[in-house]
Order: sequence, then C-alpha cells, then structure tokens
Amino acid sequence: MEVIERHAVSQDWITLLLLLVLVLLVVARYAFTQRFAHFSMLFATDKYLLLKGKDPNLFHPFNVLLFVVNVVSAGLFIFIYYLTFSDSYPERPMVTFLRIITAYTTFVLLKFSLEKILADVVSVNDKMNYYLFYKLSYRNFMALILLPVSIFFIYTWEPTRLVLYILLGLILLMNLITLLSIFIKNRQYIATHWFYFILYLCALEIGPYYILYKLVTKFQGE
Repeated sequence: MEVIERHAVSQDWITLLLLLVLVLLVVARYAFTQRFAHFSMLFATDKYLLLKGKDPNLFHPFNVLLFVVNVVSAGLFIFIYYLTFSDSYPERPMVTFLRIITAYTTFVLLKFSLEKILADVVSVNDKMNYYLFYKLSYRNFMALILLPVSIFFIYTWEPTRLVLYILLGLILLMNLITLLSIFIKNRQYIATHWFYFILYLCALEIGPYYILYKLVTKFQGE
C-alpha cells in the first residue's frame, strides 16, 4: 500500500479571521438594522436600491463594513482556488492570503477610482454614483453568499477543480446578470450617450479583467 502524504495545517488564523467577519456582520446588523434588513432581501426585491440609491453614499459605514467582509470572502475563495490548482502547499499560507487580499483590494479600489475620474471627465457623477452603488451592493451580497461555501470547502470538504470551475462560472454569470440588469434599466440614457457607454465598457469593464486574466495566466505558466 502506497503511503499518501497529508499536510496537517493549522486553520487557527482562518478561524480568527472568520470570527472577525462575524463581528463585523453583527455590528452592521445592529448598528444599521433597517438598512441591513432591506439589504438581506436584495435578490428578492429592489427596495434597498430604491431607498438608498436615490442619494447613494458609497462610503457609508454600512457599505464599508460589508466591503471588508467582501474582501475577506473573495480572498478566501481565491485562496482555496490557489491551493487547489497549485502543485504545492505554500510555506506561509497566511502571507499568501494577505497578498491575495491586498491584490484584490488594490484592483477593486483602482478600478473604482478610474470610474470616478471618468465620471468627472464626462460629467455623469450622479449616474455613475448610482451605478457604482448598484454594483457594490450586489457584489457585497454575493460575497455573503460565497462566504459559507468557502467555509464548507475549508473545514469540511476539499473541492475538486471541476467544482471550482463551475462555481467560478456561476459567479461570473451572476455578475453579468447584474450588469445587464442595470444596463437594461438605463437603456434610454445609454442610447443617448452610447459613445461614452462603449468607451466605459471597453476601458473599465472589459479591459481590466482581460489584463488581469493575462497576468494570472502568465504567472501560472511560469
């Protein structure tokens, strides 16, 4: 019988991280009770977007708290993805995870800044603020859904590559549906500003992800 080597890896740092996420969610739940209640029904009703989207505050403490949860949730999923497709387990997994969330946060904030700059240039701040609020809300919600899935993968069942491919496909599909939804709702405005819309779509919705894909595949090839 062939002996299979098994890594005994401590998950203490992940447990502490998840405890922090739980604390943040409790704070968001009790500090912003009504907002959290509307947010939790986001996929069932547009009430949250209708109420808070009229004067969207992207830097509202509630949004900041959920964005931190978003970063941790996305970071854990990317970390699991990395472990599944990597040939060897990292010597310092916590450092690897910190690098992942740093890269993710930098990418998101840089893209956000470029979108705000473009909005200032073409004088569509109000529309862009609502658009960014719309995307942020749905992606924060999807991060909450993804979090228990990542926890299941970490503590209960080691996922296969096929499962991760399917899950990644579902995440991309949900993001696409979110974008199409807001584009359809604003189709009249887009029709009258089609040039700026195409410019935005190519430069800030397709371009960054294409560049990111090229970088990731390049590093994997090395």
